[in-house]
Amino acid sequence: MVQMKVVKCPSDRLSLSNCLVVNENDFNPERVKHVEVRTNAPQGYVFTIKVSEDVPPGSAGFSLVQRKWASVALNSLIDVVPFRFGEGSYLSTITVEADFLQKARGSQDAYDTNKMAEEFTHFFLDQAFSVGQQAVFGIPDKKYLVLLVKSMEVIDVSLLGGAGKTKTSQGTNVSMGLITRNTHVLFERAEGSVLNLTGTAKGKAATQSIISRDWDFTKLGIGGLDKEFSNIIRRAFATRLFPPEVVDKLGLRHVKGILFFGPPGTGKTLMARQIGKMLNTREPKIISGPEVLNKYVGESEANIRKLFAEAEEEQKKFGDNSGLHLIIFDEFDAVCKSRYMYNSGGTGVQDSVVNQLLAKIDGVEQLNNVLLIGMTNRRDLIDDALLRPGRLEVQVEIGLPDEEGRVQILEIHTAKMREHKLLAPDVDLADLAIQTKNFTGAEIEGLVRAAQSTAMNRFIQLKNNFEIDPEAAEKIIIRQEDFRHALEHDIKPAFGPSDDNLDLYVANGIVRWGNQIQRIIDDGRLLLQQTRTQDITSPITVLLEGPVGCGKTALAVQMALLSDFPFIKMCSPEHMIGFVESAKCQTIKKIFDDADKSDLSCILVDDIERLLDFVAIGPRFSNTVLQALLVLLKKKLRKGRKLIVIGTTSCRDVLETMGIVESFNTVIHVPSLSSTDHLREVLQEVKLFDEDEIKQIERNIGERRLFVGIKKLLMMAEMAVQLETSYVDTNVPLSGDRVDKFVSLLEDENCFKRSTNIIQYQEKTAVWFFCGG
Repeated sequence: MVQMKVVKCPSDRLSLSNCLVVNENDFNPERVKHVEVRTNAPQGYVFTIKVSEDVPPGSAGFSLVQRKWASVALNSLIDVVPFRFGEGSYLSTITVEADFLQKARGSQDAYDTNKMAEEFTHFFLDQAFSVGQQAVFGIPDKKYLVLLVKSMEVIDVSLLGGAGKTKTSQGTNVSMGLITRNTHVLFERAEGSVLNLTGTAKGKAATQSIISRDWDFTKLGIGGLDKEFSNIIRRAFATRLFPPEVVDKLGLRHVKGILFFGPPGTGKTLMARQIGKMLNTREPKIISGPEVLNKYVGESEANIRKLFAEAEEEQKKFGDNSGLHLIIFDEFDAVCKSRYMYNSGGTGVQDSVVNQLLAKIDGVEQLNNVLLIGMTNRRDLIDDALLRPGRLEVQVEIGLPDEEGRVQILEIHTAKMREHKLLAPDVDLADLAIQTKNFTGAEIEGLVRAAQSTAMNRFIQLKNNFEIDPEAAEKIIIRQEDFRHALEHDIKPAFGPSDDNLDLYVANGIVRWGNQIQRIIDDGRLLLQQTRTQDITSPITVLLEGPVGCGKTALAVQMALLSDFPFIKMCSPEHMIGFVESAKCQTIKKIFDDADKSDLSCILVDDIERLLDFVAIGPRFSNTVLQALLVLLKKKLRKGRKLIVIGTTSCRDVLETMGIVESFNTVIHVPSLSSTDHLREVLQEVKLFDEDEIKQIERNIGERRLFVGIKKLLMMAEMAVQLETSYVDTNVPLSGDRVDKFVSLLEDENCFKRSTNIIQYQEKTAVWFFCGG
């Protein structure tokens, strides 16, 4: 080991050699070719040496670039020891990043990497290089470059029993090695550099990697979108990973636009931002659709031109070697609506914006260095011209995450809690993923926040002006019960079960008063199972028809709840009171569109004749709503989507005339009670009368045939039993015989057999009026 003093290189020629310059009295170059410089750093720095009498004995001449790399200062003392490379140290490949030594004086001249590689191996032959090392490199009639070593691979040579017989294997990464005449030199342009690299180096492409080298895919922070992300890489970035020469020979054109579409909260904007961080591009431009619009004439179009100005200027200078410019366009549908549907009565500003965008993406002077990423949850509003190949041709649906994806999202949002041991051992993320069917990524994040709030609330003392327990920071922990509370009370998925309180329709259960009711429930189970298992392209549709009050809606809701489908929605006239025809159609269509976003869906279309505004006097109905329903009931499903539609009506004959009954695959008749046996079964199940009273009711009815809906029957039974239990303001019990009252209510409501015409009226409702009877 020799202690030496750091001095400057005695000449510019020696500075460009990338060698450590020493005096011959210190190291004899015939015996020592390489040395290791040891400083205060944990690792040493290996240099090839050159001798010069201009360097005093005991000194080592460093160039400025070498001093920066080895972190040594002039006149400081270093330890220098001889270094010997082994046989496996000859480099097969070295990858270097190039930029101008004086960046402010960059040139637009083309640098042929083939010639650069030849110069490199000739000039630096048998010299030592290390990963992370910088070196100054010059070629004739060109400006000096500074090179940064990114990676290296070595040749593994071993004898196979004969003189001169060797086997060679490449691909072993190393941190240091020696340059040979056969070393493949790959040049890449440094990020942000204006260096114009052309050609190939030693048969391999000289490229600027589009993927940032320090990118870690595990830090993406997006769960459940692995398949979509792989599709984006394959479709949008594959051609950009190859050098311009290869792309030109294949006649390829880069993808210029990507469209992310899907429900709100599924991660479209997040994915676009992460792609911007992942790519080795110019600083991404992020803009929201409404920000483009301006009240002054021509300013909206000017805003579009400004987005592409830098890319245009760079492409004019460097052509295919221009860096990639990324434009992220959120709320894309705000300014790119169809020019044929939304321009009536307007100023035409949006049309001009669409035209300007088309001209920039795919106009006469096409830009090949731009990637536009648009995001929307209304793909149907976007102008078709923007969606064709050559423009936003890669269209990726960011849908609801599956179970595996939900586990990934939960792991992402609970990572810090697990790291700091704030998540209780009883928290089962796999079980939470099962319970969060049809949750979007944003809703799962909200679920985690709600669980955290519930856990924190345990340490807030409401009686003491919302004071916090001083030991809360040490005691707080998120448990499974916190997630359960959040699921039940705080977070409801937009594409989950209906929020219409469907349980209220079957709050008292289904009264199975006969074999017919049980058969209807069994048929419903079969249809639900068919929906789950069969791979069909159209929805399974079933119509429950019967007299008013026979329990059709309750049976339909019971079927839906038994399905346990993640998406259940009620389409009811109750929710559309006062709606005009167009608003009704849009509301119904939205329900069917939302169902298309879920793998398994159930839609209840209740009281269809009321949805159609049917009135027997006339008759009158909404043909617009009718046609919308006819189309939606036959709408083809996307692959993997399964849907069952359960409709109810009290006017089957009317709907047959309209042609809507034929749109249902199955029609199930829901009857009214028609015998005293049915009546007995109902009264025994609801337990409103004792057994003696039920027998008395049967005797009072006698041979008369009963005809009453279950809904009306239960109402009259509950009204009758109020005798002896209800009180007026004077606190005097209401007296009377409950049996007589119940039978008289049945008579008053005409629930016994009457003339044929009246029975037909009750069973088939308004068809009498419709036919002019």
